[in-house]
Parts: sequence; structure tokens; C-alpha cells
Amino acid sequence: MVIVGGGITGCAIAREITRYTPDVVVLEKESDVACGASKANNAEVHSGIGEDAGTLKQKLNVRGNYLYDEFVRGLGVDFKRQGLIIVVTPRSVPEEAARQLSDEELRELLERKIPEGIVAYGEKAGIKGLRVLSRSEVLQREPNVTPEAVAGVFDPNYGLVCPYKLTIALAESAVINGARVFTNTEVTGIRVEDGRVRGVVTGRGEISTGLVVNAAGVFADEVAEMAGAGGFRIHPRKGATLLFDREVTSEYVRSSVALFRMPGMKKEHSKGGGAMPTIEGNLQLGPTAVEVEDKYDTSISAEEIEEIFERFHYLLPEFPREAVISAFSGVRAPTLEEDFVIEASDRVHGFINVAGIQSPGLASAPAIVEMVMGFLHEMGIPRNPRPDFDPVRPAVPRFAELSDDERDRLIREDPRWGHIVCRCEYVSEAEVVRAIHSLIPARDLDAVKRRTRVGMGRCQGGFCTHRVAAILARELGIPVTEVTKSGEGSAVFMGETKDILARGRGEADRS
Repeated sequence: MVIVGGGITGCAIAREITRYTPDVVVLEKESDVACGASKANNAEVHSGIGEDAGTLKQKLNVRGNYLYDEFVRGLGVDFKRQGLIIVVTPRSVPEEAARQLSDEELRELLERKIPEGIVAYGEKAGIKGLRVLSRSEVLQREPNVTPEAVAGVFDPNYGLVCPYKLTIALAESAVINGARVFTNTEVTGIRVEDGRVRGVVTGRGEISTGLVVNAAGVFADEVAEMAGAGGFRIHPRKGATLLFDREVTSEYVRSSVALFRMPGMKKEHSKGGGAMPTIEGNLQLGPTAVEVEDKYDTSISAEEIEEIFERFHYLLPEFPREAVISAFSGVRAPTLEEDFVIEASDRVHGFINVAGIQSPGLASAPAIVEMVMGFLHEMGIPRNPRPDFDPVRPAVPRFAELSDDERDRLIREDPRWGHIVCRCEYVSEAEVVRAIHSLIPARDLDAVKRRTRVGMGRCQGGFCTHRVAAILARELGIPVTEVTKSGEGSAVFMGETKDILARGRGEADRS
């Protein structure tokens, strides 16, 4: 069978299929897996508290969060539950509504009714462990939040995971168990005969198959139309996030922190964003939510950066603006109905849409897999697991996290472990080489970055980029001038040093 799309959803489904059969192919049009929204989100494993009641998104989010510890087991990927504090302040209530209340009534609303209402809403959705916090408890847990905090709610279920490392790990686990992953392979058509899927047409040829899972992210509507199994539209929505220096911000927030706003106060389709650490310890602020026309629009402007600062200045009034080291954006894939579309087509047998997977898609992935596997078993995928399925995906050690004894041992085995190419993240040459020759090979600078963290520190690649490029050129057997940032069309180098000058001199001499 064929899965279209190498994001978190497609790779998670592929891995689960290999638990029953190795006969699965993942097609990804970019040069690596995790090149869409799976590489550019805030890495939170939401609990479902921020989703609308009764939606498929909330149902699968709650279930997915519950399954997460088991979902990542054996993959060699870090996952931790840092929790979320929802902060209630006077700005949680519309000014007009607040003016109609007495001081005592407003205090009762902010200190008791709103927090208890949040807990009741979450418990009705099946979210466990929610707890009302007093003002002093909020400030004790998060001393940097606004002193205007009146109360809060703690949700212990919120988690953090590196989304692109998880996607790569899922893809590699699938490969270990027999799957094939083809990057740089764009789907151009779905062959359907007599109402049944017969094949997937790509720029590199056709694959015969009777089963297709459409997990193509922002392009899922276009892939569905190729099969005649559409009926929904994806409207791209960009989200921008700021990333801060870990050395300065690692203790700034201990959990995720978000400002509560009454229903109707939000101006955009999002959970509102917040402040949260990454799994590596950097502070993040964001994301925004901006409708865009271009599904490839991952730009971020100075105005968007300033908007993020302005938005979260109230929640974290003293946050260190000067410690920002990077800004990035990704493109969500919402449908007009703002809900997931996960269904076996009733018009094209063998075609399954897994679309509209915007946030909380990362958190929902385990439950999405369960739902899709239900369809696939009905369509003929075996129900009995393979006895030879290997649940463990060996992970490359991170030199920065090893003890001195472990480092010495590795350096004795291979001196490249002692050659540090990224000073900020303390990444060795051996880690870069292993990424280049991994099961899903890293063939460009960004792919190496996602696997090793080179270029993700304070200098943002100023020290290591040319060193990594030289290693890529050597290991791939190509001139360094052919090394790209992220595949075709992203050249990094114009030519050899002084080559342009020499060519100019030659032309002058000839004239």
C-alpha cells in the first residue's frame, strides 16, 4: 500500500502498518521527511483542553495524549510532560462584560467560576488531573508571569517532544520493519478504475497498489481530487514562532503558560499560543495564525516578530527580548470546517483521506493511527501482528549528553567523535556522518540539522555551516558547491572562492 506524505501522520501510520505487514511505501515530494508542518510547530503535545467540544479533533487529541508514552516507546526520542498553566487575569473577560459586574462579582468570576469552569470543561472531554490554582500557586510555579494573575488551572497532561526527530524516528522504525520511504517523489496522479484504486503516479514512475492513505498535509485536498475522492478544501494558515537562547531562557518558564480568554475574545482560529520550553530547553513564544494564499509561504516579517512580542508582553512582562536567536513559521492545513477529515472514501474503494490535520495533529497522531488502522483492517490489512516486528529503533548517541567516560570510549573507537563541528550544541563530526548515512539519509544542511542540532545554537550556524557542508560533500562524493540547504533550488554556494573574479579576469584578458 502507499502513503502520500512523509509528515508525522504519514510516518506514524507507516510504522504501525509494518507491525502487520512490511508492504508499505511512503512518498514524500520534499528532500526529507518532516519538511512541512511537522518541522515547524511548537512541539507541544496538547491535552485537548483548547479544542472545541464535540469535534473529532478534541476526541482524537484526548485519546492521542493518553497514548503518547507508549507511542514513543522504543523510538529513541525524548518525551516529557511539563504541564500547562492556564492563567486567569482581568483581561480574561471582555471589558464591556467586566464593567457590568461589581468588584465582588468580578473577583468571584475570575478566582472561582472561570477556573472551575475550565476544569469542568476538560473533565467532560475526558481530561484527567486538572486542578485549580490560586494566584500564589500560579506565581510560585511560574514567577515570571504577569503579577495581574488572579488564578489559574494546571493541566499535567501537556507534553513536549521534538516533532521532526519523532517523525524521522517513526520513518526509520518503519524502514527497519520493511517499509520503503521515497523522498523527492511527487505524486502527480491516482489511477482509479471501476471505482477502485489501482495505482499511484509519481514523477519517477507508477506504483501499483489497491490502498492509498492521503496524508499530504496542506496538499491533501489536491491529492484527494486526483482520485476523485475530494470534497474538502485546505486553506493554508501560517503560524510564526520565536525561539530564544537556551543559555538565557532555560528556566524562564517551567511548564507551558497560556493566557485564558473568554469564548468570543479570540480574533483568529487558534488556541491563542503561549510561552513554552522546547524539549531541549529553549523558550518559545507563539505561534501566530495568519491566513495566506501560498501553501509554501513560510516567510516571517519584522512586523510579525514585533506582533509576537506585543502579544505576549502582558503575560510575561519581563521576558528577555534580546535573547531571541531565531524565528520560524510553518503552514497549517485547516479545512473550512476547522476539523480533521479522516475517512475511507465511499466513492473510491481503497482510498483513505487523513486531512485537515492542523494542531493538535502532533498530539493526536497516536489516535489518528488507531482510527486509520481500523479502516485498513477492514480493507484487508492483516489483523495479527508480525512476530518479527522490531519495536526498537536504535538512536545515535548525542555527544553533548554523554559522560566523559562514554565520550572517551567513543573517541577511542572513532576519532571523529572528538572533532566538534558545532560549538553551540556540541555536535561531533561522527554524529554528522551518521546522520548522512542513516536509514533516512540526510542529504542537505537542513536534514543534518534536524537530526543532530548543528546550527541550532546561539550562533545559528555561523561557526558550523561550512564545516557541515564540507562533510556532506566528502560523504556524498559531490563538490561542496553542490551542497544545498534543503534540496533542489536551495543552493548555498555560488562557486569556488575567487572563481567569479578569475572568470571575470579571463573574460577581460580575452577582450
